[in-house]
Amino acid sequence: MSSSAALENSVVFGLNELFDLGLTKNEMIFISQKAEHNYVGVNCGIMDQYASMFGIKDHGLLLDCRTIIAKPFEINFDNHQLVLNNTNVKHSLSDSTYNDRRSACENIAKLLVIKALRDANVELLESIIGKVTPENYQKALYVIQENERTLKAAKAIQNNDLEKLGALMYGSHNGLQHQYKVSCNELDFLVDQSKKNKFVLGSRMMGGGFGGCTINLIEKEAVLDFTSSTSKAYKNKFNKDCSVYFIELSEGTHTIK
Repeated sequence: MSSSAALENSVVFGLNELFDLGLTKNEMIFISQKAEHNYVGVNCGIMDQYASMFGIKDHGLLLDCRTIIAKPFEINFDNHQLVLNNTNVKHSLSDSTYNDRRSACENIAKLLVIKALRDANVELLESIIGKVTPENYQKALYVIQENERTLKAAKAIQNNDLEKLGALMYGSHNGLQHQYKVSCNELDFLVDQSKKNKFVLGSRMMGGGFGGCTINLIEKEAVLDFTSSTSKAYKNKFNKDCSVYFIELSEGTHTIK
């Protein structure tokens, strides 16, 4: 769903094919990432580029961004499906505080004398609570907790525990909203609307924040009613449309023959 990563990957992949450059997919995703860093000005990680390049149909990928190795696992939600609600709020991450948040987390990692916050736990973070601002402490705490939620979510999917997965999605959005503070009123409204529907198991914002989409895990038979009522409520609240996307997990960047 990351439009920028998909565009970058398709361009470098196409050039590689046209001019027989001999680049590997791993090399290509780092070229795509450099376009974000050097042209767009967003100091992003490698997740979007990896997912767009290496996607596997009907599978999720548990990616280790340090080793650039992902564990694929089949996703079959049976009578549930994923639906995206688009706020149609355009975000510009280079103009937002995205880079500031990354910088704050990197500085805290230095204080902890670790390479990245993935190497920390809550107890270690508490050891420097007096050395950082409350706001930056919460941002780092969110990252540590979100890493834990990600591992739990992967297990929940593999165990077909959709109730657990939904709860983790709501927990993730709560952290993004109140700790990392990259949500917005429109995203929060859509997540709150999902909580009013008993057929929705979980919802959270996705992407870099400050706009974009929510992703919802919902019972298939209730999708049309949910999307219709949510779109109507959103229109009444913000006087703008809420687009709905029905998604599929597909193959990554490849040549169409």
